[in-house]
Amino acid sequence: MKFSDLHTHNHMRAHFWMQENPDHFERKGSFSPWTVISSNRKGYLKGKMGASYSQADLVKAWNAKVRLSFNSLYPLERQFVKGYKPVVGEDKWYRFLIGFATSHKLPLRDLIQTAYMRIPDEAVDYFQSKDYDYWESLQREMAFVTRDSGKRIAKNEIFTPGLFRRIFESEKRRRAKLADENEALNAQYLVPTNRKELLASLDNEEEITMVLTVEGAHALGTDRASIAEISRRVQTLKTDWKTPVFFITFAHHFDNSLCGHAHSIPDVGKLLLDQRKNRNAGFNANGLRIARELLGLNKALEKDETLGYRILLDVKHMSAQSRKDYYEHIVLPCLQKGDVIPVIGSHCGYSGRKSLDQHIALQDSERDDYCELCGDESKLSKTKRAALIAKQPKGKFNAWNINLCDEDIELILKTGGLFGLSFDQRILGLKSSDAESRNGIELLWDNIDGIAKSAYANPNLTDVQKASVWKCMTIGTDYEGLIDPPNPYPSVLEFPLFAGNLIFEIEKTRKKPDANHLHFLQSREDSERLVADFCFRNAENFVKQHFPK
Repeated sequence: MKFSDLHTHNHMRAHFWMQENPDHFERKGSFSPWTVISSNRKGYLKGKMGASYSQADLVKAWNAKVRLSFNSLYPLERQFVKGYKPVVGEDKWYRFLIGFATSHKLPLRDLIQTAYMRIPDEAVDYFQSKDYDYWESLQREMAFVTRDSGKRIAKNEIFTPGLFRRIFESEKRRRAKLADENEALNAQYLVPTNRKELLASLDNEEEITMVLTVEGAHALGTDRASIAEISRRVQTLKTDWKTPVFFITFAHHFDNSLCGHAHSIPDVGKLLLDQRKNRNAGFNANGLRIARELLGLNKALEKDETLGYRILLDVKHMSAQSRKDYYEHIVLPCLQKGDVIPVIGSHCGYSGRKSLDQHIALQDSERDDYCELCGDESKLSKTKRAALIAKQPKGKFNAWNINLCDEDIELILKTGGLFGLSFDQRILGLKSSDAESRNGIELLWDNIDGIAKSAYANPNLTDVQKASVWKCMTIGTDYEGLIDPPNPYPSVLEFPLFAGNLIFEIEKTRKKPDANHLHFLQSREDSERLVADFCFRNAENFVKQHFPK
């Protein structure tokens, strides 16, 4: 079976490690997206958060039969490496103490970043410096990713960080003992520049088709550039880059000056990271302008050839209010005119909520272990809130507004869009109370099953649209995005295991008398075809339909 991934970062670890010293790696012949950064084997085996080990580098992807990768370019947001600045009147005293101790001007911050993100100190220093520019970083990342496109390599290189490890660890032994993790032979990827190349690459079983995407509109330099310059940069992507950008994940973890982002950082992370500015806000006028221009639309929402090809928008990380604005101001008016803009959620979970308005009303209640059955606690006293939480039954899904609700799913189906299922435990709804019982295929299947049931129960959808839900879901792991995956699936190498487990879950569920959303499955072979669609064909058909050139 072949696999695709709607949201991944195949090059991320290699780029982080080599970007600040490219000449050194060039001399060694290892400045390449194919170079494996040696992983922490214990972290990999335990399925820990993907910082100490690689989840989706090109070698693993090649050996796992990933043959379609939507590889996301992401200039790291500086808020990840800059000090937290507490606000008088809003933050408690200990936040000021932590903020001082972890300032980016003190060595403790660098130690935390290098230990947590496992990137070299010189890269952290660069990200913290005034010289770090998102737009320039995006150009460098694109050049790195495309440098070996179309080149067949005989064998990849391996780089082992740290002098001690390089002395005492044998790369030769790693290759021999753990070949799938460390060695790709006679391998090739292609970043297609046009539809003809895309179709030929998809037909070539001996090549990874790599479609470029961008994570975060901040990559356009929205923190420094004027709106006119940001607009010019959108056109630069379309005219100067040989390889088209397929979609852009418009929001990310922090303010991009264009639209509000969803709450995404768990409670412990808030001690070091501050995403309050414009969190849960909506689009502003400049944001709607840039969204239209990415989509090739003028103010009247008409296609304008002078604005170039259409770069689709991914709604992951948009706040519920931003998604509502995007649908009301762009997607729905265009749909009424016959211009169908597919809604993409590239690496999401299902929230269990009915509507965006429910998400907006309850967004201030979001906390760790928050599930879809929780009510609005924002106006309750501490005592009453604690009592409500204690009595609250635990649902299956993570109800933070970063996840997609029934209204989002409806729009995905009406526009022929695509839902990419994240492989992040927290996004999928794993809570501390069920960390052992659901940390596997159950977690992923609950989300797939919940999305399908949402579609089949929606009175606003036709029978054809309801059935199309099985063509609108695919894998969207967010591997290499520092996620904590379900323990059995720490990397792409476990995709075949996941597929087999998913077939088993579907077979078990379809035989239940109330499984109306699986009524069309009559045999195991039908279930196998459904899983093959989810793992590859749905994404393949989508990119064939919407590739811009």
